[in-house]
Amino acid sequence: MSPLISIVMPAYRCANTLAESVQSAMAQTYDNWELVISIDDGEDYAALLAEHDLTDNRIRFVNTGGIGTGSSNARNVGVAAARSNYIAVLDADDLFTADKLEIVVPYLKEHPLISTGLQVTDSKLAPLRQIGVTQDHRILPAGRYKWTNLSMDSMILYDRERLPIEYDKDQPCLVDLDLILKAFCHTDYCYHIGQPLHLYRKQAISISNGPEATDKFAKIKRMLIKRIESKYYEFADFEKSAAGFLQFLQTSLATELQFTQQSHDNPGLLFEDLLESRLSP
Repeated sequence: MSPLISIVMPAYRCANTLAESVQSAMAQTYDNWELVISIDDGEDYAALLAEHDLTDNRIRFVNTGGIGTGSSNARNVGVAAARSNYIAVLDADDLFTADKLEIVVPYLKEHPLISTGLQVTDSKLAPLRQIGVTQDHRILPAGRYKWTNLSMDSMILYDRERLPIEYDKDQPCLVDLDLILKAFCHTDYCYHIGQPLHLYRKQAISISNGPEATDKFAKIKRMLIKRIESKYYEFADFEKSAAGFLQFLQTSLATELQFTQQSHDNPGLLFEDLLESRLSP
């Protein structure tokens, strides 16, 4: 029998995008899934979805019990409520391609952590660029993971039984990267599917793309560098993993500090464009 996949979606002030995201889950060609919507703002999202004729007995709602407790807490609550050990992450403004689960699921039994290519879009889903689209499937050693998945880490699927990891509730941003670092404490590789199976929407104003975003990211990247140097993350293959992530984060931090001026001089420049040009093969 095909395994159940638990799709976990935190929901906070997402009335404008939730329906599209949920519809992308409902459109999956693989049908043995559940969608756990973890509500973090007290809204009646079941009623909102019903207004869009998006009702399905595979959709479940849980509540964080608070307002704005954070995406990390909402995701942790959703994962705790999941009925499967196989977890797929889907934010309330992102989308799956219709065949994402069908393509990925056959690999989950063998590999505890899977990433896929991304189609990055603007707020209206117009394509901006792709990330991690290699047109092949490959093993990514932990220390080389970010050379392929150079930005955003919300496109993953993982086995929580083999990877007992949680999001950091106290970290204000880059929580997906912190989760990846924790995952590599239990496995020394990720299996990457190089097709753009996940649409990542860059909002005009969000925690990752708005005023003071550069300062936020730089602060957290410095923190992650210190964590790695202090062996906070007990990587399965520490020497190679630590070296790879440190090199990436140091390059990313230097790029972060130059991006504001670069984007001012070159409107439309994406951080990922600048970063990719500076990463060694």
